[in-house]
Amino acid sequence: MILPDNETKVDMINNQAIAKTVVELIKESKERPISIGIHGDWGAGKSSILEMVEDEFKKESKSKSAKYNVYCIKFNGWKHQGFEDAKIALMSSIVSTLVKEKKLSEECKETIKKIWKNINWLSIAKSTGSLAISTLTGNQPINLLKSAMEIINSKTTDETELNGIMGDIGDYLEKAKVFEDSSLTNEFSEFQKSFGELLEKSKIDKLVVLIDDLDRCLPEVTIETLEAIRLFMFSKSTAFVIAADEAMIQYAVKKHFPDLIDSNKINLGKDFANRYLEKLIQIPFRLPSLGDIESQMYIKLLFISSKLENTKEDENMGKAYNKLLSTAIDKMKKPWKNNGLLISDINDALGTYGELVKEEIAISSQVAPILSINTDGNPRKIKRFINMLLLRQKISFARGYGDEMQLSIMAKLMLAEHFFNDFYREMRRQTDSNGICELTNKLENFFQDSEEFDNNNGDEKGKEIKEDSKNQIVNKDKKKKAKPNLDANLAKWMEDSELKKWVKSEPKLMNKDLRAYFFASKEGEEYIFKNMNSDTILTLIDQLMGGKMNVANIKEKIENLDNESVDTVFNIIVDKIFQQNDFLNEPKGIVGIKALITYHTEYQKKFISILNNSLEIDKIGAWICKGWDSCITTSEARIMWEDYQNRLKKESSPIIKKMLGSEV
Repeated sequence: MILPDNETKVDMINNQAIAKTVVELIKESKERPISIGIHGDWGAGKSSILEMVEDEFKKESKSKSAKYNVYCIKFNGWKHQGFEDAKIALMSSIVSTLVKEKKLSEECKETIKKIWKNINWLSIAKSTGSLAISTLTGNQPINLLKSAMEIINSKTTDETELNGIMGDIGDYLEKAKVFEDSSLTNEFSEFQKSFGELLEKSKIDKLVVLIDDLDRCLPEVTIETLEAIRLFMFSKSTAFVIAADEAMIQYAVKKHFPDLIDSNKINLGKDFANRYLEKLIQIPFRLPSLGDIESQMYIKLLFISSKLENTKEDENMGKAYNKLLSTAIDKMKKPWKNNGLLISDINDALGTYGELVKEEIAISSQVAPILSINTDGNPRKIKRFINMLLLRQKISFARGYGDEMQLSIMAKLMLAEHFFNDFYREMRRQTDSNGICELTNKLENFFQDSEEFDNNNGDEKGKEIKEDSKNQIVNKDKKKKAKPNLDANLAKWMEDSELKKWVKSEPKLMNKDLRAYFFASKEGEEYIFKNMNSDTILTLIDQLMGGKMNVANIKEKIENLDNESVDTVFNIIVDKIFQQNDFLNEPKGIVGIKALITYHTEYQKKFISILNNSLEIDKIGAWICKGWDSCITTSEARIMWEDYQNRLKKESSPIIKKMLGSEV
């Protein structure tokens, strides 16, 4: 099973402790507003902590003994980045979610109407494009609206549209109490007052707003969202938990206020950014990277969970896995006092289910020491490596050669590919036509001979001492076995201590056929061409990766490919397609693969299988719905394609479901 690479409520790295602390701080802040920052690098687990915070409050709200009414709202700054004004987006999102979820429409009708008039006025003012609406400005709202009217009147040619806009503005002028005052400061005060009334009538003790992905936004969007948070910090009933990379927020502040120069002409941008953040975020939590022991435990848990994918369906398996999680979390609380997650711990927790994960335990133990160090203990980097490994295995089986590969060898080679790339390239260069790598053979021979020397030397020395004590005779001329030496070309690789560990790690690659593993890697194309020396095939692949015109001109070449060549071309095109990151838009190579399977029908089922197993279905764009009828022609392939379309109808985005519903 491919591991989901998004936020999760399942805690594998002891972040639940931080989530519970955040919850307690919010509950303790009854009489005051509070803002809490969850800071950490990309992939450190910030979003997951927000999920856990929300989950903790949901559990409490269901408890009959709960005396403190907390309501959580989530706001993703990145998803709202397309809005013209992030302040308005946040204000609108909070109000609309609160009204909808708490069903306040009738009870608070007048208050809600007043709030929306405030927000709508801001939207109109912002939309003119020449009005600077900010909490820092003191412009006259009446004058601003008159200016807005003039601008709209000069730019709008449609009479009906113009009358509608003017009518709306006139209605705001006449009915919105906020515009009776002359400053935007009082305008926001009116919004704050109305919002306070709304919270009071909703009987919420604390409104908790969880803000995520703010560090993904453009600097101006980040600042606008932070300014909007300040608008809500007037009420004792509000709490904000902001998950963001602290450095990215500081960058946004410095970008927004770039030229703060004091009397001595010293740029105060950095200091101001720090003070701004400290004032806005009262309590910061900085997530540390996982240590070596914690990382290795996390790696084992991920590998095991990838195998035990039916924990929800199998209640006993779920209980066993939860027991393992609990054991791991207890150990993570004091990592300096234990040796990590041992096989005995896993067997005690999983019981008979431990038999199902023997291979995963072995592989995780094999890769963990190198993977944990080279990912700097970053949970997302670790998970992505494991997902790439599992995906590569899935694609290999789908393409028909997975049974020739061992996952443990694939994992070892992927470590070299990702973290010792120069060495990996040299391995490929020194691999012969039978897949035997001369470089790894020599290095493994060297370490084997070195270990034999050390062991034998120790035995001989012990034997000599024993004889000496018995006979009082020392054989000074006894010849010793010479310790092996590496030549200069091999020795240079061993200057890296981590690479040295990799060479000595299991499984050994001595005389193993590595062709399938190299072919499955991202550089499979390079390996194939080195062995085939086919410029014609290379040119054809380039053309197949092009657009419709390129492919239309080479139909005869595609049709005339021999069996060996078509297999090579198919596999390389598939590699190139699935190496791309954006599948919402049609990836390069789709036109080419359609042409290829049209003329070589035996590959239709294989491609559908790869498609079904390799792409996250909720991240596929509209291209998946068009142009397949003419290239999927065999009866068996059509059945598989219908099954895949049915899956799309159930699991894909609303747009895809609608398209398939209307076409199929």
